Amino acid sequence: MSGPDEPDATERPRILEPVALSYERALKHYGPKHKAVAWRDQERQQRRFHIFVGLLAYDTNRDDVTINDLGCGYGAMFDTFKELPQFLDGTYFGYDISAAMLKAAKQQITDPRALFIKSHQATEMADYSFVSGTYNMKMSAPELKWRHYVEENLVQLWSKTRIGLGFNMLNVQSPLREKTLFYADPNYFADFCERNLGGQVRLIDLLHPNEFVIFVRK
Repeated sequence: MSGPDEPDATERPRILEPVALSYERALKHYGPKHKAVAWRDQERQQRRFHIFVGLLAYDTNRDDVTINDLGCGYGAMFDTFKELPQFLDGTYFGYDISAAMLKAAKQQITDPRALFIKSHQATEMADYSFVSGTYNMKMSAPELKWRHYVEENLVQLWSKTRIGLGFNMLNVQSPLREKTLFYADPNYFADFCERNLGGQVRLIDLLHPNEFVIFVRK
């Protein structure tokens, strides 16, 4: 399904411009590797992806699940899902705000189940939606403004999700702090999901105290 670069599906907010520039500089420096998308090592990156696989555990009788990956970068998450029994005849939609990242993804992934779209939000309905690390890099954006952006983005993504949503964020309790990163209160976002998304909300703290994961199922 991957083809020539698509035009922007939606105009990205101005708050994301510094983020896109940062990732494109990193990609140019590191190439399509974990450091280009701000992961310290590949093991940490893959661990987050495998936690997300747990959301598919109830769909053991299917082989055609569809997946939204918001902030897909060079498509690293696809490798985690491509061999799953639930995904043998599935479809993966990878979204990113960086044309350079999407170009790298299409060069690395030629599997016909993968489609890459230039957008800051999901444009396709999917059974499951995932956000891995995408909400962490705020650059110089004010804390409150970035939090509002994340909240609006989650609500929009939920509207494009049929069964379940999973996302991870940096924990406000983390002793490791950087000015360009956004640190969130896990209880606040669990409550936000309950109030604004509905469904069954599960807060996972396997990565405590540095990060947390939230699952929401309809």
